[in-house]
Amino acid sequence: MIESMSGELLKTSPEVEEKPDTTAEGATQVNKYSKVIKGAELDVYDVLKGFEVINPATQHAIKKLLMAGKRGIKDVKQDLSESIESIKRAIELETSKF
Repeated sequence: MIESMSGELLKTSPEVEEKPDTTAEGATQVNKYSKVIKGAELDVYDVLKGFEVINPATQHAIKKLLMAGKRGIKDVKQDLSESIESIKRAIELETSKF
């Protein structure tokens, strides 16, 4: 059993699957950022919150790395290159804190 972000206990399973979303019009679409992992529905933003990633540029880089080439817009190489730029920006933001 694992606990979801809402505190609900969920059964664990080894499968990872995409979780479909329902739009306001009732059409079903797949949320590209949502996965069922060990029985818990999570998306990239749940992972960022769970690991307390607060730097927005770091968040952007992680999202690009987790979803590299999977969103249908950019290929893996472009997402990886953009994640490098986001990491550089994250370093700048961390440096400016002091």
